[in-house]
Amino acid sequence: MASLHIFDVDHTIVGCSTVRAFTHAGLREGLIAPSLGFYMPYLFLRYGMPGSMASHAEPSFPFLRDVPKAALDELARRVFGSELLPLLDRGVLERIESLRGEGGRVIIASSSFGFMLAPLAEQLGIDEVVASELEFRDGATTGRLEGPPAFGEGKRAKVLAYLRTIGTDPRDCSFYTDSYRDLPLLLEVGKAVAVNPGPRLRRRAAAEGWEILMTRSRD
Repeated sequence: MASLHIFDVDHTIVGCSTVRAFTHAGLREGLIAPSLGFYMPYLFLRYGMPGSMASHAEPSFPFLRDVPKAALDELARRVFGSELLPLLDRGVLERIESLRGEGGRVIIASSSFGFMLAPLAEQLGIDEVVASELEFRDGATTGRLEGPPAFGEGKRAKVLAYLRTIGTDPRDCSFYTDSYRDLPLLLEVGKAVAVNPGPRLRRRAAAEGWEILMTRSRD
């Protein structure tokens, strides 16, 4: 039986994109520069396409440069309370509580930025979050990533690095996600669970004999 249980966030624990919810709120409040719209196609090609290579040394997020961390943290708390909290998936939360009741440990692994996920982790009583991280200096963002993004192969690498620090074998872990892009990590763990999967992940899960957890209908 798995002793550590890893949960994706977007469309797994929360029924939406946390980045999209935060970005929309940041644009409305003027915290995020409107130049975001110009950079979005570039960011998709840079981080979203299979096999894309991304150097975290470059200022990939100039529309977030020089934003105070305190302002980002405060906006994250407000977005969580107003937009994310109502969209928590009750079926997934029940699974988390069941795993804890069996003595399991639960962590979050998400491509979203860590500061966006902090209110969710606090709400769920989760102490460890593996995520993409912005670089901060003197209390404000530099517009660069701190390390690689936790996306696809990057998520796999960051989770495996974390597991090494706590002396846990990935074969002693389970991983819950809705996304086919998480296949690299799904193939590493002892128990893979497809949560409300789309057709591609559903087919792969069926072929591999993975559990398919359906908590809601998928459009």
